[in-house]
Amino acid sequence: MKKTIRITGKYLWIPITPGAKDSIVSFYYENEKIQEICIETGEEEPCFYAWYDARDYQGGSIMLEGDYEESWFEHVVVRDEKPCNPGKSRPLIHYAPEFGWLNDPNGLIYHKGLYHIYHQHNPYGVRWENMHWAHTSTPDFLSYTQTEDVLFPDEEGPVFSGTAILDQNNCLGFGADTIAYFYTSAGRRSHWSMDHWFTQKMAVSTDHGKSLNKLEGFVLPHIKEENRDPKVFYHKESDSYIMVLYISDDTFYFFRSTDLNEWEKIQEITIPGMWECPDFFPLVCEEDGVKKWILWSADGYYCVGEFDGKCFLAQKNKEGDGIARYQLYDIIRDNTEKADRNVVRPYAAQTFQETGDRIMQISWITSVKKDRNYAGILSLPGELSLTASSYGYRICISPAKELVKLRRESFETVIKDREDQKSGPGCASLYSGEGQALELELTFRDSRELSDTGDSYIKLSVFKTLLLIDLCSRKLTVGPHRILLPEEKEYHLRLYADLDVFELFVCKGLTYAVTDNESGSVSGSVEIEYSGIRGSIQLHVLKKIRISESIGVE
Repeated sequence: MKKTIRITGKYLWIPITPGAKDSIVSFYYENEKIQEICIETGEEEPCFYAWYDARDYQGGSIMLEGDYEESWFEHVVVRDEKPCNPGKSRPLIHYAPEFGWLNDPNGLIYHKGLYHIYHQHNPYGVRWENMHWAHTSTPDFLSYTQTEDVLFPDEEGPVFSGTAILDQNNCLGFGADTIAYFYTSAGRRSHWSMDHWFTQKMAVSTDHGKSLNKLEGFVLPHIKEENRDPKVFYHKESDSYIMVLYISDDTFYFFRSTDLNEWEKIQEITIPGMWECPDFFPLVCEEDGVKKWILWSADGYYCVGEFDGKCFLAQKNKEGDGIARYQLYDIIRDNTEKADRNVVRPYAAQTFQETGDRIMQISWITSVKKDRNYAGILSLPGELSLTASSYGYRICISPAKELVKLRRESFETVIKDREDQKSGPGCASLYSGEGQALELELTFRDSRELSDTGDSYIKLSVFKTLLLIDLCSRKLTVGPHRILLPEEKEYHLRLYADLDVFELFVCKGLTYAVTDNESGSVSGSVEIEYSGIRGSIQLHVLKKIRISESIGVE
């Protein structure tokens, strides 16, 4: 079916009915195809509206062509304002888009006093499809400015993940303040792009990250299957640019360039269990000052090694017959050792460029809730460090220092184990309130004597989500997660409780987990029950982050 609509306003409202049939709808202006989207086109009153920015076509007409019904088209309208859809508000301390599906963070870079965050985005529904790059920026992770999307699908494919780099050597000729963005053009992932393959491409911004312009040609042509997700950075020691690219299965290629244009393959590495969304960065160990390079992949698996600009030499496992692979995230597995992808989890984390000695990371949290206008949120910013332990070098993640400024008011409770065990465990009510996100810091230790046979545990109920810390078995249980704690004299746990999810930093960041807020609410109480424990709890009531929408690009 073909229908033409006169563009008399700024936005074309696109009716969406989740669960209805999929339709491929193409947009044409003066007989030229300008967009193709896959959406759910129902025949009834739509559940909500997405929007298409039609300001460049005002005064003209756009033709919509697709297998939609006449009744669906009747709900397509043109307005000067974006639609305001009913639904619950966004999380209080986590970033979520105003509307649509969010996944992998892309192109993270600190530039001119702002952290620029791009991410995979479907602006036409709350499921994975129609991959764009959305953009938001923040000076402090407390207030965000969300703009319109900045990279769009075209005839070569949807826009998949990638990275950003400051072209400080002016290799591209646009000036030393230019930001270059490397991304995957995902050919054959849309009807429009069936004549193309997965290739690596580049866009640039000459206005400090506000708008991105695609460059012609390939950075890398198609190599194999769905090769994707380029990570690019400048390696000062070898005065060269390095790209790490996911190829297929568990294989990555390393490339080298001196000008960001011509790339030569320098290494191929295979690591069982690691795949897509690579990151590659150095960390200096706090204890001994040793510098190590980290190869990271989507599920939070990583390996540690040396890099000289030409070859990444990863540490071997104990048996010496393969690369040692570790994991920062706690993810439940089935009997096949495969991650359960139905569990809410952090995924596809990336680090920011241009942050100096600070290695800062955010990830996609795969939270999908009903009655939301969005699906998926970004994690809180984390700061990575390297620690030396009896079992080798390991990554730790801690909440970024900026998050301390979220604290509005704080309370402290001392945990004292009751001398008379027969009187039962200790109990306390820590908090009761409405509509506030919380941060909890627990420092605790086993207070039992060696001869004691009683329990040593903490039961913490936060808005009806239960956390159980059992020091007899050294195990922490929250939602579907079972986290084994190392044997230490004192334990530290930090919890952020928000509307959709909880983020949990355990043992000074050696383990990191995300789980559902089972109640879907931040109203109610925080209760504690404990036995055989001594320590303290700090509870912080948090301020809400501020997200503003900027219409268009300045």
